[in-house]
Amino acid sequence: MHLQGTFYILKKRCKVTLTVDGISWVPEASPECYHHIRVAEVLGCWLCPRCSHSCCHYAHPTAPDTTTSPTPLTVAHCKHSLRGTSGAGLTLEYCERGRKLEWRPRAVALVHAAGDVVVAWYQAIWALLHGLPQRPKRVLVIINPEGGKRCAHNVYAKKVAPLFRRAALHATVVQTQYRGHGRELVENGTGMDLVDGVVAVGGDGLVNELVMGLLMVSIRRAGVDPHDPQVTLPTTHLRLGIIPGGSTDAMCHGTHGTSDVITAALHIIMGDSRCVDVAAIYRNGQFQNVATTMVSYGYFGDLLKTSEQWRKLGPTRYLVSGFLQFMRNRSYEGQLKVLTPANPLAQPYDMNGCCHECSVCDKAAMAAPAAGQWLKFTGRWSVVTSAVMSCACRLSPYGVSPSAHLGDGCTDLILVSGGSRCRILSYLFRTAYTGNAVSLDHVNIHRVQEVHFTPKPTGAKSQWNCDGEQLTEPALKLK
Repeated sequence: MHLQGTFYILKKRCKVTLTVDGISWVPEASPECYHHIRVAEVLGCWLCPRCSHSCCHYAHPTAPDTTTSPTPLTVAHCKHSLRGTSGAGLTLEYCERGRKLEWRPRAVALVHAAGDVVVAWYQAIWALLHGLPQRPKRVLVIINPEGGKRCAHNVYAKKVAPLFRRAALHATVVQTQYRGHGRELVENGTGMDLVDGVVAVGGDGLVNELVMGLLMVSIRRAGVDPHDPQVTLPTTHLRLGIIPGGSTDAMCHGTHGTSDVITAALHIIMGDSRCVDVAAIYRNGQFQNVATTMVSYGYFGDLLKTSEQWRKLGPTRYLVSGFLQFMRNRSYEGQLKVLTPANPLAQPYDMNGCCHECSVCDKAAMAAPAAGQWLKFTGRWSVVTSAVMSCACRLSPYGVSPSAHLGDGCTDLILVSGGSRCRILSYLFRTAYTGNAVSLDHVNIHRVQEVHFTPKPTGAKSQWNCDGEQLTEPALKLK
């Protein structure tokens, strides 16, 4: 495809070119001011009846009708036309990459004197967008109205839904009604083969439910036994998009680098995807759950248990519960058996963390790290954390394990020895503010592929915090 034409952009006469690579324009009076937008970064376009840059951004477009084609009659004249001449407008909306990894939609108006020319460009642009294989066309949106500050539905309705409509992304919206409902909708829902992906609007707990549901569907299709720890579980058959609407949103922050709602929505519209690790959790020889961010025993497990009593406080409940656990200063005895990779692609002490087009994750995707040797640890710890990813969020910008990778086939096991309150305080402070907690003498970290934890038969026991959900059984296996 190759179209060329002359349009007015911001009252400047510009030469515009449309190809399969994107759309570009250059003012005739200023050839050095060249602009280019890749096709993948175009959100959509619509016919603007007023054809003015000052009003195009506030237009209310509808998704293009696939049954009928627009005609020049649908493009009206505008009182803002250039010096009284008749004209027709085409508004192009695209993604602009900003600073701090946050993206924003931007709109530009292309004005032409002939309505049929504008319609031809309109149809050509949508033809290119519909031909992008990675771009979703239909999604199932699942909202958790009780997560975080209980504003997930408003966030989606005000910020995400308008973007989806302008990008001609058809969304079927469902709200969860109870814990575990998200998994049921995905695992047992009809019509899942008709969508290109699932979008979670909520926190890490909802993401965990949907991943579990998608994984169970893939397990049934593959015909494997999920309770056999030697079986490699299949990948999910659908992509999962994440719109942050919880208390911490570590999964969204870890994959996008930010918890910004607009940025997350633009990633989904453009069809960006990335393979991430999921940890399978076995208890009593049975496959019970998955972990997408981290599983933690001790301090964070007790924190989650106490915070459930303060849900009315919203995200503030974690601060209240955290202070109570600090004052209690509890630690727990147990035994750990871990499997280390034979040739790890990276070390947990590396300064370079996971990033876009990560070489470590790319190598692991081509060939998973081979299993190495088993190690055993016995001790008393105040924190035992298996971090599948960095777990960075608004409250902890560096994360629990800053050097963890999204898709390297490993998890970072962090052990914080029990003792005085100064130990746990120094660990929490560095985790939240400096990101170098692993340099403390009482903190050990290991990059492993499997974790087997057995608590001491006698004595106090904690519980596990799995993606913000409670696992009451202290003994577990993670792979």
